[in-house]
Amino acid sequence: MTIRIYILTLLTLTSFNFKVFGTAQIPDRLIYNGETVSIFSNPLEQLPNIDNLRPKLFGDKKGCNSTACWREYQGKWEIIDSELYLIGIYSCCFCEDKIEANLEQLFPDKFENGKVKADWVTANILSPQGKQLYYVHMGYESLYEKEVVYEIENGQLKGTTTFDNTKSRKSIYSQDTTLLTFIYSNINWETLPKKDKTVKVFIQFSANEQGKIDSLKVMRGFDETYDNEALRVVKCIPEWDVFYRHGQHERRVWNLPIVFSEENRKKYQKN
Repeated sequence: MTIRIYILTLLTLTSFNFKVFGTAQIPDRLIYNGETVSIFSNPLEQLPNIDNLRPKLFGDKKGCNSTACWREYQGKWEIIDSELYLIGIYSCCFCEDKIEANLEQLFPDKFENGKVKADWVTANILSPQGKQLYYVHMGYESLYEKEVVYEIENGQLKGTTTFDNTKSRKSIYSQDTTLLTFIYSNINWETLPKKDKTVKVFIQFSANEQGKIDSLKVMRGFDETYDNEALRVVKCIPEWDVFYRHGQHERRVWNLPIVFSEENRKKYQKN
């Protein structure tokens, strides 16, 4: 299973309730069987001379620059009779500037009837669909209920596969306020010696398919007493998020700092 490492800061825990598109990147689009979908793939980047072509995409017109569109364009594709075609290249801000590439000039040998046969593409093109389950800033890592993979070989559609990720679920304990309260309210403060400085212990952990935290280790510790208490309290978290990608459980590794400070002691220690 793929392991991904995520850092939880106890002040700015990432929210899982974004309403925006499941990636900070403006996606390419694909039309198939009359339906237009977003894709987590950029087939034009497989073109052997793409770096030479990129400056010529919009001629003298300048498209907008955006970190949400690193490749400087948005591609539009269509599968017709099991063949993949490029049917448009647009500015990342096309809705505002209406800047569009001239496909006939860019692909004089391949352009026909308003489209370009994409025979250079061999890839699994993934389309995220359904409800967004988890947001990852930048890239194409955000997770959706369903993933449809279009298997393309030399521009030909060889098949499609649909993956169900609906076993994914979020835990209330991965939300910042709930996690803070649970961690610091369950520390056995009376067993810890008072320090004239703040002690930080960094714990790495992951959870299984049931959301049970079953793997922990100290990444950066202080001493045996504080390290063991940090391990104990993280292991006591009742449940954690469960993620499925491509229909399979994806074990994610998280790094969590536990801050042992006199301020937290006074705030959370039970009388």
